[in-house]
Amino acid sequence: MVYITHSGENVDKLNNILTVAQKRFGLYGLEKTTMKEIASDLRISKASLYYYFPDKEHLFKAVVEMEQEVFFSLVEATIQANADPAIMLKEFVKIRLDHFKTFFNLSRLRFEEFRFVKSMLSEAFAKFSVRETEIVQRMLARGIELGQFQINDSYDVASLFLEVIGGVRNLALHNKELLYVEQEEYDLLTKKLNAITDIFIRGLMCNKAL
Repeated sequence: MVYITHSGENVDKLNNILTVAQKRFGLYGLEKTTMKEIASDLRISKASLYYYFPDKEHLFKAVVEMEQEVFFSLVEATIQANADPAIMLKEFVKIRLDHFKTFFNLSRLRFEEFRFVKSMLSEAFAKFSVRETEIVQRMLARGIELGQFQINDSYDVASLFLEVIGGVRNLALHNKELLYVEQEEYDLLTKKLNAITDIFIRGLMCNKAL
């Protein structure tokens, strides 16, 4: 849940703060962004901004949570738009990579500083993990229902799939001093994740679906 000191009734104002802060974080990253700069972008006083958020870190957390909700909305729309579970999974992987690219580029932290952010966002990350596992389970269940997938435990398979694609992403960023995804790195990750997803899907398919 988005953490703010006062919710009030002005949802539009809160959404505007998050949108402007997101743009500022995207341009300069978490470390180099200040509450004063965000307040200036909003054309409000710093005190007014602190009325909603106690510090920059909680504002960043709120932006990340907003991005997570966008991610889940896009995934749900993909599920509704595609009848084929294999296509759902492929689209899910693309949306997921886009989501994490946005997250890393919003933070632009040095690798050692990421530990602090990861700790700060641990609850949000945990909830995100539960929700995306449930979504992948639904995709797999649809594949079983249609006779495309042969799976004994959809939860275990969903968890494994997420661990695999998450591991590939993390390996690509592990030796970087700054957690920022360049377009060339994004394209290479896309290629690798598409190949892994294809292999994974073929491993799930019933003989008659091959």
